[in-house]
Amino acid sequence: MTNQELIAALAKRMGWTQRETSDVLESTISLIRENLEDGNSINIQGFGLFETKKKGERISVNPVSKQRFLVPPKISLSFRPGQTIKDNLKKLEVDE
Repeated sequence: MTNQELIAALAKRMGWTQRETSDVLESTISLIRENLEDGNSINIQGFGLFETKKKGERISVNPVSKQRFLVPPKISLSFRPGQTIKDNLKKLEVDE
């Protein structure tokens, strides 16, 4: 689903204009982004938990040259789906 498709679906469901829906969605995403950048986690009940995780520096080895090098520390984003989503995904059939 693209951003425009999401806006259109939300607008239809809420009875809002696409412009109003776009503004609300932009504000929501901006608020989530700002909180994550400040190191806060975002828990949306029934959906999941967004959080940042700090990974410390470590020594790694190039498998080809066997040379060791230092991997700098970094902050990564993590998402853990809520139990409702996990349960619903388990019920889906796998198409092969």
